[in-house]
Amino acid sequence: MLNRFLAILISWILILGFTVQVKAADITPNSIKEKYKADFVEIQQFIPSVKLDIKYATTDNFTHTQLYDHPQALLRQGTADKLKKVAEEVEKKGYRLKIWDAYRSPDVQFEMWNHLSDPRYVANPYKGYSNHSRGSAVDLTLVDMQGNELAMPTGFDNFSSVAARANQNGNAKYLSDVMVKHGFKPLDTEWWHFDDKDIYQPAHSVQVSSPTVSPQKETSITISAIGDVTLGQDERFLYEGSFDHYYKLKGPSYFFSGVKKILSEDDLTIANLEGTLTNAKEKPDKSHQENRAFFFKGNPHYTAILKDGSIEAVNIANNHSWDFLNKGFQDTQSTLDHAGITYFGDKQVAVYEKNWVKIGLIGVNTLGPLEEGVNTCDLMSNLKANIQTLRERTSLIIVSFHWGEENKYFPTQEQRDLGRFAVDQGADLVLGHHPHVIQPFETYRGKCIIYSLGNFVFGGNPNPLYRYTEIFRQQFTFVNGKLVEISSPLIIPCRLSSSYKPEPSEQKE
Repeated sequence: MLNRFLAILISWILILGFTVQVKAADITPNSIKEKYKADFVEIQQFIPSVKLDIKYATTDNFTHTQLYDHPQALLRQGTADKLKKVAEEVEKKGYRLKIWDAYRSPDVQFEMWNHLSDPRYVANPYKGYSNHSRGSAVDLTLVDMQGNELAMPTGFDNFSSVAARANQNGNAKYLSDVMVKHGFKPLDTEWWHFDDKDIYQPAHSVQVSSPTVSPQKETSITISAIGDVTLGQDERFLYEGSFDHYYKLKGPSYFFSGVKKILSEDDLTIANLEGTLTNAKEKPDKSHQENRAFFFKGNPHYTAILKDGSIEAVNIANNHSWDFLNKGFQDTQSTLDHAGITYFGDKQVAVYEKNWVKIGLIGVNTLGPLEEGVNTCDLMSNLKANIQTLRERTSLIIVSFHWGEENKYFPTQEQRDLGRFAVDQGADLVLGHHPHVIQPFETYRGKCIIYSLGNFVFGGNPNPLYRYTEIFRQQFTFVNGKLVEISSPLIIPCRLSSSYKPEPSEQKE
């Protein structure tokens, strides 16, 4: 009789011109029998020991926009009853609950889906209400009595495999066990998310002020990349015709004058700075290298060349960054800092911000600082960790690799494996250098991997056999800080028409 009554009721609603979405889990004999459980309650009033840190009432969330007007946590009465039992149990161990999110309006759910259309982390609102929008789900963690968060696998809204339930630590397991004990079901992909096993249908509409959704704000960022840039030379080179000689004759503006207009039109130009900017003299032992070892350095004032050439960021993870040991490396960093040029590489990641878009920069040297080799497993582990760290802070991630074999026109299998690994972990663009010649690029999972950009302004060779190089350019479009579109890549071929000075090539070349 009850099912027949429900069918008649739904039919009348449809006849009156309303559209409803009904699932078997939404309307059950139990939910109608216990209507009071469907009423909403304000959690902090109902459970005074609970702390609130409602992330979506701030810009400190994965959308980087404020989605809620008020930092409040609402849940169905039945869900709140269960959560109260959890709070009472954890308090006996000296803990309290901190809530990051509870009830979420359908409008906000659609907004989140527009930012992250991945059903592993955001329920698809086109398929019906999420449990957050039913008031039957909660995102939370544990804090001590002083309000300090307990160590968990990740922070909130970390959309990576590290946050999966399978990787939970002892604190996360304890939280999960207590929540399950009192009637909640954990989500496999997020250690902080729990659904009430019982989904309550509201007895009446909840009167909650609808959050103001920020207007769609679209921003485009154009990024250019060039290959090896060595400002200076080996001290054993003849002075006449050397990089230092050309600098004295022609000044800092000479070297990038042929491409300055092109590079000044973008939002960010990235180069591989292969060498040091230092007055240090002590060198490392490179006797283990098979070929003749080189030691590159330039005057610290040579940062003026980069500034004049519109180079905003440089990778310093390569096999010449330690040519004058730690002193030379630190001098180079200090010099770049003083000039206001962003640098990154190995343990040093960087975040470059342009037009309110944050771009994460990671540099990786597969050769080792002195070409002594590296542990590939450790390298991949560190790269994965760096990408995951930057995913929480940035909207775009670029990984710059110093890799491959010199003077080879095609990438090695290691280059292919590492490039694709970086994309699999979350890189949006992969740049490559070291072979001194141009290698092809490929598109993998919608992201470009440029295996070698060749030499560009390279003081390491005054008369190179390989004179062709290129500028790689790509545009990235963001809506409210989320990457939504990547343009087709543009390759601008260039040639060293005179010493150390690349210029755009003729079309026929």
